[in-house]
Amino acid sequence: MASVTSLGLHQPTALQYAIQEQLLPENPHASLYDWNIVADHSGDEEGEDELFVTKDTVVWSRGRVFRKCFGFKLEKEPITQALLTYFPSSEQTDDAQENRPGQRRVRFDKDEKTLSKALVVFLKTQAHVYFLDGTSHVVHMPFEVESACAAPRGVIIQRRQRADTGLAASLKFPRVPHNSFISSQFSPVSIRSSQQSTFTTDTLGKPKALPIRLNPQFDNLWTVPEEKSDSQWPRLVALTDPLLELGLVVTQTDRSTKRKGRRNSDKSPSFLDRAEEIVHIEEIPQHQPYRKGEGKLVLAVTINREASMYTVWKLTYIHNEDPFINGRKATRRKADRRRSSMQPGLPSGATTPLHAGFRESFGAPLPGKRPRKSEKIEKNSRTLENLESSLGIEKESGVTRRTSRRVSSMLARADLSASQDRTTFSEQAQIANHPGARRDTSHGSHRGRTSGAFSGPSFTGTTNLGANTLLEAPVDSLLEELRAGGDFEGFHTMGLDDHDFDGLAQEILFTKVHSIPIDNSNVRYSLSKEPARSQCKVFCLTGPESLDDDHNRQQVLVGIQDPMEKRLQLLVLHLQSNKLSSEPDRTVVTFGQLKKAQNVIDSCKIVDGEVSMILLLSQSTGGKRELSIQAPWTQLTPIALPPKLSLANVHNLDYQGNKDIGVRRAVTPVIGEITGLRHPKLHGIVDILDDTQQHHQIRIQLQPSSTRVMKVLKVLRSAFPAASGERLIANWWEIMGWLRLQNGDFTDLEWSAAVIQILSIYLALGVDEAMLPVDSTPRRKARGFLRSSSGAQIDLADWDAMNAHETPGSLTHPPWIENKAWQWVMEEDSSLTMFRPSPGQGNMSFLTLHIKYTLAYMSSSYGDVACGSEGFLPTSSSHDYATRTRYAQDIFLSLHLLLEEQKLNITTSHASSLGLIDLRAVLLQISQWLKWWEWSNIYELEMPLDWPEHQSDSTAISISLIPTEPAYWDVFDWIRIGLSQEPNPSVFVPPIRSAMTPAIVPRIRTFEKLFQKLSLRKRTPVDFVEAMYQSGITPIILESLPEYVLVPLQDAIAQCQPSPPSRWSKGLLNLVNRSDVGSVLTQSDSLHIRSTNVLAPTHVASWDFNSLCQNFMEFNDGPSDDVAESDKQAVIHAIFKEDRRLDETKMMLNTSKPRMIRLDPLPGWTEPYYLEQQKEIVTRLANNTLSIPAGRSLMNYGLRFPLLTQKFHINGFVLNCTVKPNNVTVGVDKSLFTEEKIAWAFFHAGVAGGLSISRQAKGIDTSWILYNKPGNDLSNRHAGFLLALGLNGHLKGVAKWVAFKYLTPKHTMTSIGLLLGLAASYIGTTDSLITRLLSVHVTRMLPRGAVELNLSPLTQTTGIMGIGLLYCNSQHRRMSEIMMSEIEHVESDDEEEPLRTECYRLAAGFALGFINLGKGTDLKGLHDMRITEKLLTLASTTKKAEHVHILDRSTAASVVAIALIYMKSEDHIVARKIDVPDAPLHFDYVRPDILLLRTVAKHLILWSEINPTHDWIRKNLPSRYRSRLQPPAHPPDHPSRGPLDSTHLPFLTILGGLCFSIALRFAGSGNLKVRDLLLSYMHRYYGQCRNASPKETFDERCVRTTAQMCLNVVALSCATVMAGTCDLKVLRYLRSLHARNGPDTTYGSHMATHMAMGALSLGCGTQTFNTSNLAIASLLVAFYPVFPDSVQDNRSHLQAFRHFWVLATDPRCLVTKDMATNAPVSVPVAIRLKNSTEEEVRKTPCLLPPLSDIQGVRTISPEFWNLELNFEAHPEYADAFKHSQALYLRRRPVSDSPFATTMLALGRQSGFGSGGLAELSTDTAAQPLEWLFDNIPSLRKLTHAERSIVLDRGVGGPDVSNNAVSAVDARLVLQEAIHRGNRDDLLGLKGLFEWVEWRAGKAQETEKEKGKDGEEYKNRGVGERGVPRWTGEGWLRESIVEDLKGGVWLASRE
Repeated sequence: MASVTSLGLHQPTALQYAIQEQLLPENPHASLYDWNIVADHSGDEEGEDELFVTKDTVVWSRGRVFRKCFGFKLEKEPITQALLTYFPSSEQTDDAQENRPGQRRVRFDKDEKTLSKALVVFLKTQAHVYFLDGTSHVVHMPFEVESACAAPRGVIIQRRQRADTGLAASLKFPRVPHNSFISSQFSPVSIRSSQQSTFTTDTLGKPKALPIRLNPQFDNLWTVPEEKSDSQWPRLVALTDPLLELGLVVTQTDRSTKRKGRRNSDKSPSFLDRAEEIVHIEEIPQHQPYRKGEGKLVLAVTINREASMYTVWKLTYIHNEDPFINGRKATRRKADRRRSSMQPGLPSGATTPLHAGFRESFGAPLPGKRPRKSEKIEKNSRTLENLESSLGIEKESGVTRRTSRRVSSMLARADLSASQDRTTFSEQAQIANHPGARRDTSHGSHRGRTSGAFSGPSFTGTTNLGANTLLEAPVDSLLEELRAGGDFEGFHTMGLDDHDFDGLAQEILFTKVHSIPIDNSNVRYSLSKEPARSQCKVFCLTGPESLDDDHNRQQVLVGIQDPMEKRLQLLVLHLQSNKLSSEPDRTVVTFGQLKKAQNVIDSCKIVDGEVSMILLLSQSTGGKRELSIQAPWTQLTPIALPPKLSLANVHNLDYQGNKDIGVRRAVTPVIGEITGLRHPKLHGIVDILDDTQQHHQIRIQLQPSSTRVMKVLKVLRSAFPAASGERLIANWWEIMGWLRLQNGDFTDLEWSAAVIQILSIYLALGVDEAMLPVDSTPRRKARGFLRSSSGAQIDLADWDAMNAHETPGSLTHPPWIENKAWQWVMEEDSSLTMFRPSPGQGNMSFLTLHIKYTLAYMSSSYGDVACGSEGFLPTSSSHDYATRTRYAQDIFLSLHLLLEEQKLNITTSHASSLGLIDLRAVLLQISQWLKWWEWSNIYELEMPLDWPEHQSDSTAISISLIPTEPAYWDVFDWIRIGLSQEPNPSVFVPPIRSAMTPAIVPRIRTFEKLFQKLSLRKRTPVDFVEAMYQSGITPIILESLPEYVLVPLQDAIAQCQPSPPSRWSKGLLNLVNRSDVGSVLTQSDSLHIRSTNVLAPTHVASWDFNSLCQNFMEFNDGPSDDVAESDKQAVIHAIFKEDRRLDETKMMLNTSKPRMIRLDPLPGWTEPYYLEQQKEIVTRLANNTLSIPAGRSLMNYGLRFPLLTQKFHINGFVLNCTVKPNNVTVGVDKSLFTEEKIAWAFFHAGVAGGLSISRQAKGIDTSWILYNKPGNDLSNRHAGFLLALGLNGHLKGVAKWVAFKYLTPKHTMTSIGLLLGLAASYIGTTDSLITRLLSVHVTRMLPRGAVELNLSPLTQTTGIMGIGLLYCNSQHRRMSEIMMSEIEHVESDDEEEPLRTECYRLAAGFALGFINLGKGTDLKGLHDMRITEKLLTLASTTKKAEHVHILDRSTAASVVAIALIYMKSEDHIVARKIDVPDAPLHFDYVRPDILLLRTVAKHLILWSEINPTHDWIRKNLPSRYRSRLQPPAHPPDHPSRGPLDSTHLPFLTILGGLCFSIALRFAGSGNLKVRDLLLSYMHRYYGQCRNASPKETFDERCVRTTAQMCLNVVALSCATVMAGTCDLKVLRYLRSLHARNGPDTTYGSHMATHMAMGALSLGCGTQTFNTSNLAIASLLVAFYPVFPDSVQDNRSHLQAFRHFWVLATDPRCLVTKDMATNAPVSVPVAIRLKNSTEEEVRKTPCLLPPLSDIQGVRTISPEFWNLELNFEAHPEYADAFKHSQALYLRRRPVSDSPFATTMLALGRQSGFGSGGLAELSTDTAAQPLEWLFDNIPSLRKLTHAERSIVLDRGVGGPDVSNNAVSAVDARLVLQEAIHRGNRDDLLGLKGLFEWVEWRAGKAQETEKEKGKDGEEYKNRGVGERGVPRWTGEGWLRESIVEDLKGGVWLASRE
């Protein structure tokens, strides 16, 4: 060891606190408390936790500071144990956050989890878990806890055996060998092979009768104590998560000990022997890089005090699904059905639960049991995965049972055995099938035991039982079987039913590695009260990496210290990774050898950084004690304690250093008084315990505290052979100790020892004695401080002392001299000698001094061990010539590589770094000794300017054995060749034969990998970046590379940045700083927190009192509270920022403000008449207003994210009007507009409010819905609200009892809303509960003979439609039959209010269509129903005249059913039959609206033939009407064609049907050609409706009414095509229609107009319609052409169905957002459709065409990095797009576009930037450092663009560039390098110039290729276009490189 330091007395941190709080008395004895220190060795979080445990209190301290006290007095149970462990954190976030204190990310078996540190306190029957972040849990144990042991995840608990509690201390009775004369094979005690056989007087005279009589002669030979039989629980259980159940600890069956002849099944788990007690668990770090992160290796040690054995196990975690997160997975095989008395999971049938070896020797077979007919012999090999599936037991009854609440907590409070059936806790811990398993003793103990006394190595030997196999009869298992079967009474009353661990999952698997005997020399009591962990001490030590052998096996030592026996047993294990294994844990642990050390009083592992050793306190035969450090791979090093051990508590806050009188209180240590070693901690700190029980803390330094010495020692160790490499550190300790004895004056003792070590390696090659200096023993200088009159000598000594302090080591001048301010000192002539030691005063240079010390060390006895004839150094004379020269070369090259490695990291500035100059000076000296003149010349070039040219004579030593000189290797030269020349495999790192680990020279190894990868590629920029990524270059490494190496790499990155290949992984994208590509459409939540308002926050309130009062009625339009909602608003403002079209639509669809109307009085009107006219017009307008919510629901669809703490406001109606010109507010007659009379208007208002809630809104659950329920009375508004929530899918998670609560009052509107909403939420699921709910509301669905329903026909209509939605696309036969029967039902004429109205039948028709949607060509099992024939008959045949009014009700239903069933089927036969009749005569017998429906039905069937042209429309009109549309310019009622009359009604409706068909075909497409076509017909219909004369005839009124209906349809058609676009042309027509207020305009016409306006602005421009089958069907239902005449009209179509358009919406609004600010930005995007070569350019935010038609979308922006979404190559993008339509763009760094940057900079200077005047006001404040560029010479040359980069790095947001590397920095550094003129700088610049020339050549080749393939390039697809090449400007502009070349040329001239 390097040093031993006393740290004073060590007392528990919490001791004073405990005494002050009266938890302990004054000066408490150590037995009153337990004191434990836990040192955390994980690299990321080093720390020491202290647990101080008294009888009922635990005090936790950390870092010697009291943190928290936990008291348990109230629990009335003593504390058994307290420990710290890690549990899975409850906050599992997707984004890997920074690890907080007390957290670490760990992966065990494929699943990575964040673990949090927790304190676990075990009381007698409960465990209290306290996470250090504050949360806590209490876990009740179903048994008494004896002890516990912390595992890497969770804790393993050892329960106290019940026999221990009930019996008095009883001696262990040795077992009789089985061949003894007295042995009874029937004895239950002998069967329970692992239960303790005890002899006691407590139970004499109370023999226990066995339930089954085996054989009378052996009845009472052995008796079991009656008190309490041993528990059925295994001894060890695991708690891996305080929120889950206890888990089982299982072991694998030892196949070597299976008895022959015993058939076995591997399906059941086996538990550890009951006598096994857990002692120690430790995680072992692994060396091989491919093993890291593959699952940790954990070793566990148990002790079996019965068998006197220690066992080492490998601990692995069994991967179970998280029951709270993962759903149930299907089991691999079906669970067998069996009778209820059997346990689940046991095989059924002939295979009974009896054991394989059981013979029917008891006479009659047992009731209910049958012998096996066949048995399978399982395969011997079993993988862990196989084990999981069987250990995880039958999944139904095993693992997934953990989802239930904690069974153990219930057990802790009550005995479940009396009330629970046996099957409740199934699977008797899977005991039964294991061979020889003892049901209640050792589950899985498969060892046939010999006698209790240990009988040599045969303890695992199998026993041949011969013919007598009665021992194999598992009596206890048999009893359990009988008990489980319920064949006996009274079994359940025998105490706690302890098999209740059956439902627990298996968490931890123990795999046995090796067992060793304890070898007790004396008899011990088996039932000692002390837990096993206090009787032995276990530690694990990992062998160094250099010891890994040829098979890559790593050494691990398990040390077991037995204090009573004074013996240390060392078990050597080998770890080997099986790369081919598919198991999660691929490490194989094998036993190496066992070493024993006697007379070891105590031992422990001591760790200092990376060095681990064993600290031994041993005793010689003479009784003398000594401390030593050793490990099998290094020599024993005795430890000398410091001369005085301080008695002060150095760590106490009262300690004041040397002033404290306590320091003088010190004791002289006597090793003989040391009785033990305690509390080994980090940094080599350990307590030694003296005979007065005082803890003296000492620090044993094992590794250098200096990082440079550490690096040098690592390099030497890797260059040395493995055998001697490990002795290196001990040799360094020796040199440190030797130097202390020399009394030398050393600035840095550690470095001096390392230098001596290096020099001795080379001087060991042999020295010419004649050349040695005469006096080779340096003496310490005596320094006098006397003043003399001359004073010269003393002044010089002081100057030398100051120099020695300022220039330590080999430095020739202080580092600060190189600063610009002190450069003048270096320029003076005297500076070269100024800082040298003055001659003649014994002042030697650093090297001279150390060479003398080295020679003195080598001639001492210490040096002889290393360098002498038997020395371990590879250059010593004990080795042959080849070995010595080879290692001399290798060690030199390794040290040289370390020097070169530092050059690749600018953070270790090599010019002035002390360590590097020192090391370079040492290597220079060695190269001069070895006469390697090339090396020494180059080293001299790299030394400081004032380095003395001629060293003193003492350094001129001649070495006799000189190795050959290798070629000089320079890292910059190597990189130059590797980067700028074509691949040359020979140019690699110098061939060092010893393997240097990558950790020592990581950057050189990285570049070596880079060049290897590049040698196999074409060296395009993409190849470059991919090779960089594969070789391990990260953005952090790039930041610290020298500029001349960085520029080529950044150049490749800059070429790939604009358009990285789509195949790149996230890591590659991060490397090129394009993480935005990886987060396309899936931005992490962290960004959404930012507000879209990027202005600075102000204190001005957004609301004042006035605006609050004014806007009370427009509550919904107030500022949004949710960030997601404000994001939506920002997008909407960006879509319609050019004009106010959306505001105009909002104003028209507003019902919360009085409407304005103008009524100018005619001259003849009197005042009362004028008032009457006003009243009349306002009443008519109210009809218009009441229809508005149907349209507003479309406009506001999906925009709101409600605050869950506020009630959701639903707007009502303001029916008052302000009449111009008098500005009089006129109200309506309230009696006409009561809630009952306009119920549907309020229903639609509720729907409009509910549909404004987004599908993505969170927290819309049962409680929130009930929170918004209006009091006790159900309202129409809330009914509509429920329907809206259902349509958006929010009712899917609602509790079912809520539905019953709503349905019980039979409020018609609420029933309609809820039933339809539930059906829409569960659409297509065929959910049985919803089916039952709907069925009880439909008379037809009730069973025969059921009571008639007292339900409104409207509710029944809803039920019928709900069934259609619920069974959508299912082709359910039963439901299809019901719908068909309802359509064709013939009713009697005498019903006053028939149920089966046209509305009801139409719902049945739609339902039938939904059930078989688009399945006309494949009706499956419905063919025999002849659905098609029946429907066609109803739709097209003529009826008897007297039944027309009845039968006609089903016509519309049958037409829509045919339309939906045969949709898009292209079935011409059905289309021809459903088409309008050919003969004009037939038109008189068909209703006009049915003709419209039949037209639509035909064209939905012939979907692909729809063509949006006038010709197609003319072609599909009946021939007699075609002339009406020729020429298309004239209106249809042009005088040349005559006026329209009632014979033309079919013409109007068929034309309307054709327009509607076109609209459905092109729904949501935004196709302007289709829009113009439909607008032309809309114009004609509009003209027809407008020209109403007051004297019109009935015939004319018929025409106008029909034209009005068709106008509604065509208006909706236009809006459907242009959905979400807010198209102005369509909006103008709709605004005109909105203003209609004539007496003939019905409520339905207004509703159609407002729905059209809403569809046009669907979702305020963020949504549109799609054309899937379900969407078209939903649009047909919602826009059904027959609209209601009044508010309450539902004769033809239920108004609730008008909102089915929700099922057709499609969020296709592409939004581009700035990644930095999350604000929407407008960017051009190019859209390429499939089968198209053209690209359409739109500006975001914009609606995209249907995703199924798009091949790809790419952004084309000069301001942002461009992204490409290729939906063909990446189908997952389409799925992601449905969830989030935002594309996150990152701004280009300003350096990317010099022109744009220059313009930006110049614009800012002139003050006329994009911000205008606002920019002017902030400009001066924004750039306060502008003056720097004119005053600093080096910054004067920067261009405008570069100045902009320097001043405004954040252009483009805060994370536009996460790395700090910019081209300006590189340019300034390179210019500075020319002035410095170092050799390394010039070599680097040479490489840079060569690279630029190579790149220019590549750019020319690319240009030539482009010229040849120009045409081909143009025609490439979206994905192939931007493949990065070496073209354009590099990262560093060519002009800058030319400038640098000029600078180098000028410098060479000077």
